[in-house]
Amino acid sequence: MSDLMEQEELQKKLDLLGLTDDQKIKDIVCSLIGHSKIQTACFGYFYCARCGDQLGDALASTYEDAPNVVIVGHKCDVCEANYSKCTWQDKFMCPNPFEERKEKG
Repeated sequence: MSDLMEQEELQKKLDLLGLTDDQKIKDIVCSLIGHSKIQTACFGYFYCARCGDQLGDALASTYEDAPNVVIVGHKCDVCEANYSKCTWQDKFMCPNPFEERKEKG
């Protein structure tokens, strides 16, 4: 089964649930296909960019996946190289990590 077929199949199943709460849908997606390698980071903590779950920290311990993730807001060579390795499972329902953020105000 191709990746495209798997993505279409997942989307059909999500549509059948009839949920309107985006956060609940994202939680379900992560439980079905796993957390994304696209992540946010704050003060050494790493979070899934899709569902927001904490995935690790680099404070008192080493976060083993840190060298392989794409950090939202980083437009560095490492993040760009890691993004090219991401699959549809990583990108599904995740923000574009390289999109410019608009300032609130």
